[in-house]
Amino acid sequence: MARVKLSEFRAKSLLVPEYDGVSLKLDSLKEDLAKLGSKTHYVIKVDQGIKKRGKQGLIRLDVPKAKAEQAVKELAERGFYRFIAEPMLTHKDDEECYVSFERARAGMVIHFSEKGGVDIEDNQATVRHYDVASVPLPQKFVERVVEVMDREHLSFVEINPLIVRDDECALLDAAVLADSAGQYQANWNEDDVVEAAMPTGSEAAVAEMNDNSPAAFSFRVLNPNGSIWLLLSGGGASITIADEAANKGRADAIGNYGEYSGGPTEEETYLYTKELLRQAFISKAPKKAIVIAGGVANFTDVRKTFGGVVRALKEQVNELSMHHMKVFVRRGGPNEVEGLALMKDFLETNGLLGSVHGSDVVLTDVINEALEYVDA
Repeated sequence: MARVKLSEFRAKSLLVPEYDGVSLKLDSLKEDLAKLGSKTHYVIKVDQGIKKRGKQGLIRLDVPKAKAEQAVKELAERGFYRFIAEPMLTHKDDEECYVSFERARAGMVIHFSEKGGVDIEDNQATVRHYDVASVPLPQKFVERVVEVMDREHLSFVEINPLIVRDDECALLDAAVLADSAGQYQANWNEDDVVEAAMPTGSEAAVAEMNDNSPAAFSFRVLNPNGSIWLLLSGGGASITIADEAANKGRADAIGNYGEYSGGPTEEETYLYTKELLRQAFISKAPKKAIVIAGGVANFTDVRKTFGGVVRALKEQVNELSMHHMKVFVRRGGPNEVEGLALMKDFLETNGLLGSVHGSDVVLTDVINEALEYVDA
């Protein structure tokens, strides 16, 4: 079980019955902007789990509808790709409250302050602890939040600022943590999970690939200075390889987590490998290894995908040697023999060979070989 952060758009969509915000993504910006309602002015925000967005200049207030696209593109220049647009709600600073709901062993714990907003950290003394029945908020609102938390497997909800007018509550900003184990019973999915950091260039590029292909691609940097860089096919292989490194007490060596699957083309695996190499070359580890592995594929062509991988490696042979990299391979599936032969010939010829194995070798052997190399 792990707590994951949901996008603000999804959080509010769950918490507010008639939520009128719009999620904006760079690769579908025109279509997303067309969903804006009849309001004339909007708030445009980065929606990637970033804290203190106001102080970092990641929020645009009172944006005319006609200039929403311009506001998004200005924020995108800083490396972001996911945003939210909401109708502007004019209010006074002294209307801003703070509230959080947290599921604890003793039950639901609520923290509330009448002095919310961007300076809440300076007003910690005003935050009081309440239970569901005693918190000074409209009971209908409180019951709604608790009901959604139960139904959607949410462990934490923070709303700041919260505007209370009579019996109505407006959520100007909301942060939600969910229990990942409950995803398949909830009305949110993996696409609603956001990272609390700006994506690297490689992460953003792979995310764009995934959005524009019938195949699946994921790439997440765990340790920018890691010594083991994973080029894996299939989610099961990703988990198995990462777990084996952790079992050996070397989880810190893993530079990234991710995978490609769903029958990608040779061109797509070429582009994916280029992004992995770009990130691996940034690492300051003295010795590095690339682990190219996966289970036994049902329909992903090993020969075809390895063609793309070899092409990317070939372009960076000198750089690979300079970084003292070796490549360790374990793969199975359609055209396995031809693909492995292609890979082994290339690696031997260019002095990059760590090992090459087929489906007759246990998957975890390859990560252990790579760890032995970088730790030698």
